[in-house]
Amino acid sequence: MSIKLKLEGFDELLKNIEKAGGEIDRATENAMRQSAVTMQRELVAQMTKANVDRALISRMPSFVIEKDHGAITARVGYRSTGYNPSSPSDYHKAIFINYGTPTRSKHGVIVGRGFVQKAKRRARRTIKKQQEEVLNKILARLKGR
Repeated sequence: MSIKLKLEGFDELLKNIEKAGGEIDRATENAMRQSAVTMQRELVAQMTKANVDRALISRMPSFVIEKDHGAITARVGYRSTGYNPSSPSDYHKAIFINYGTPTRSKHGVIVGRGFVQKAKRRARRTIKKQQEEVLNKILARLKGR
Protein backbone atom coordinates (compact mmCIF):
# COMPACT_ATOMS: atom_id res chain seq x y z
CA MET A 1 0.00 0.00 0.00
CA SER A 2 1.35 3.45 -0.83
CA ILE A 3 0.51 6.76 0.67
CA LYS A 4 0.46 9.87 -1.43
CA LEU A 5 0.63 13.31 0.02
CA LYS A 6 0.29 16.38 -2.09
CA LEU A 7 1.79 19.49 -0.56
CA GLU A 8 0.56 22.76 -1.95
CA GLY A 9 1.37 26.31 -0.99
CA PHE A 10 4.98 25.69 -0.03
CA ASP A 11 6.29 27.36 -3.18
CA GLU A 12 4.88 30.66 -1.95
CA LEU A 13 6.26 30.08 1.55
CA LEU A 14 9.72 29.30 0.18
CA LYS A 15 9.62 32.44 -1.97
CA ASN A 16 8.68 34.53 1.07
CA ILE A 17 11.48 33.01 3.15
CA GLU A 18 13.98 33.63 0.36
CA LYS A 19 12.77 37.21 -0.01
CA ALA A 20 12.97 37.70 3.77
CA GLY A 21 16.50 36.26 3.72
CA GLY A 22 17.60 39.02 1.35
CA GLU A 23 15.95 41.63 3.54
CA ILE A 24 17.55 40.13 6.63
CA ASP A 25 21.01 40.23 5.02
CA ARG A 26 20.58 43.88 4.07
CA ALA A 27 19.18 44.80 7.48
CA THR A 28 21.93 43.05 9.44
CA GLU A 29 24.63 44.54 7.22
CA ASN A 30 23.10 47.97 7.77
CA ALA A 31 23.01 47.35 11.54
CA MET A 32 26.66 46.34 11.54
CA ARG A 33 27.55 49.44 9.54
CA GLN A 34 25.75 51.65 12.11
CA SER A 35 27.46 49.80 14.96
CA ALA A 36 30.86 50.20 13.32
CA VAL A 37 30.32 53.94 12.86
CA THR A 38 29.31 54.24 16.52
CA MET A 39 32.35 52.26 17.68
CA GLN A 40 34.76 54.19 15.46
CA ARG A 41 33.44 57.55 16.72
CA GLU A 42 33.73 56.42 20.33
CA LEU A 43 37.23 55.04 19.78
CA VAL A 44 38.39 58.34 18.27
CA ALA A 45 36.76 60.25 21.14
CA GLN A 46 38.46 58.09 23.78
CA MET A 47 41.83 58.29 22.02
CA THR A 48 41.51 62.08 21.92
CA LYS A 49 40.61 62.11 25.63
CA ALA A 50 43.67 59.95 26.36
CA ASN A 51 45.93 62.49 24.61
CA VAL A 52 46.94 60.14 21.80
CA ASP A 53 48.85 61.89 19.01
CA ARG A 54 46.39 63.42 16.48
CA ALA A 55 48.48 62.10 13.58
CA LEU A 56 48.11 58.53 14.87
CA ILE A 57 44.36 58.99 15.29
CA SER A 58 43.99 60.41 11.78
CA ARG A 59 45.82 57.41 10.29
CA MET A 60 43.30 54.94 11.73
CA PRO A 61 41.68 53.15 8.77
CA SER A 62 37.92 53.23 8.41
CA PHE A 63 35.93 50.17 9.44
CA VAL A 64 35.49 47.11 7.24
CA ILE A 65 32.36 44.94 7.03
CA GLU A 66 33.13 41.27 6.37
CA LYS A 67 30.66 38.53 5.42
CA ASP A 68 31.63 34.91 5.94
CA HIS A 69 29.08 32.10 5.55
CA GLY A 70 26.21 34.04 7.07
CA ALA A 71 28.26 35.76 9.77
CA ILE A 72 28.65 39.50 9.38
CA THR A 73 31.52 41.16 11.25
CA ALA A 74 32.59 44.78 11.54
CA ARG A 75 36.31 45.39 12.04
CA VAL A 76 37.08 48.76 13.64
CA GLY A 77 40.51 50.18 14.36
CA TYR A 78 44.03 49.47 13.23
CA ARG A 79 44.85 46.31 11.27
CA SER A 80 47.30 43.84 12.77
CA THR A 81 50.64 43.63 11.00
CA GLY A 82 53.95 41.93 11.60
CA TYR A 83 56.04 43.53 14.32
CA ASN A 84 59.19 45.38 13.29
CA PRO A 85 60.98 46.72 16.39
CA SER A 86 62.94 49.32 14.41
CA SER A 87 59.78 50.75 12.81
CA PRO A 88 56.58 49.79 14.68
CA SER A 89 53.34 50.10 12.72
CA ASP A 90 50.42 52.29 13.81
CA TYR A 91 48.73 49.14 15.09
CA HIS A 92 51.60 48.42 17.48
CA LYS A 93 51.90 52.06 18.54
CA ALA A 94 48.20 52.08 19.45
CA ILE A 95 48.59 48.79 21.35
CA PHE A 96 51.59 50.10 23.30
CA ILE A 97 49.76 53.32 24.21
CA ASN A 98 46.55 51.49 25.15
CA TYR A 99 48.06 48.71 27.29
CA GLY A 100 51.34 50.35 28.26
CA THR A 101 54.89 48.98 28.30
CA PRO A 102 55.63 48.31 31.99
CA THR A 103 58.71 46.16 31.41
CA ARG A 104 60.40 48.25 28.73
CA SER A 105 63.57 49.96 29.88
CA LYS A 106 65.48 51.08 26.80
CA HIS A 107 62.99 53.71 25.55
CA GLY A 108 61.11 54.34 28.75
CA VAL A 109 57.95 52.97 30.28
CA ILE A 110 54.58 53.94 28.81
CA VAL A 111 51.66 53.89 31.23
CA GLY A 112 48.61 52.23 29.68
CA ARG A 113 45.73 54.59 28.94
CA GLY A 114 42.97 52.00 28.36
CA PHE A 115 41.13 53.92 25.65
CA VAL A 116 40.02 50.75 23.80
CA GLN A 117 38.27 49.32 26.85
CA LYS A 118 36.64 52.67 27.62
CA ALA A 119 35.42 53.02 24.02
CA LYS A 120 33.95 49.50 24.06
CA ARG A 121 32.24 50.11 27.37
CA ARG A 122 30.75 53.45 26.30
CA ALA A 123 29.62 52.24 22.86
CA ARG A 124 28.15 48.93 24.05
CA ARG A 125 24.75 50.29 25.11
CA THR A 126 24.22 52.30 21.91
CA ILE A 127 25.28 49.42 19.68
CA LYS A 128 23.03 47.00 21.52
CA LYS A 129 20.09 49.37 21.09
CA GLN A 130 20.78 49.80 17.34
CA GLN A 131 21.00 46.06 16.79
CA GLU A 132 17.85 45.39 18.81
CA GLU A 133 15.91 47.90 16.69
CA VAL A 134 17.01 46.17 13.50
CA LEU A 135 16.06 42.74 14.83
CA ASN A 136 12.64 44.05 15.85
CA LYS A 137 12.12 45.47 12.33
CA ILE A 138 13.05 42.12 10.79
CA LEU A 139 10.68 40.30 13.13
CA ALA A 140 7.87 42.71 12.29
CA ARG A 141 8.44 42.14 8.55
CA LEU A 142 8.36 38.38 8.98
CA LYS A 143 5.19 38.50 11.11
CA GLY A 144 3.50 40.77 8.57
CA ARG A 145 3.72 38.14 5.84
